[in-house]
Amino acid sequence: MSEKTEELRVCLNCGYERGFHVFFRRLPKSRMHIGLICPSCGQSYDIGWITADIKEFEAIKGESYPEK
Repeated sequence: MSEKTEELRVCLNCGYERGFHVFFRRLPKSRMHIGLICPSCGQSYDIGWITADIKEFEAIKGESYPEK
């Protein structure tokens, strides 16, 4: 098996090869569903990740990094 088949790095929709952004969707019982979004075409992927209980989830804006 090649290294590329061991990673979920390439978008199946558009072929973008540099990885994914993540999204968090609130679920019942203080849990979050985690999925992937292609930064090129916006296709989302459900990879079946669910967090343990998260009592509070308030996003706090962190440091931003300049474009290179």
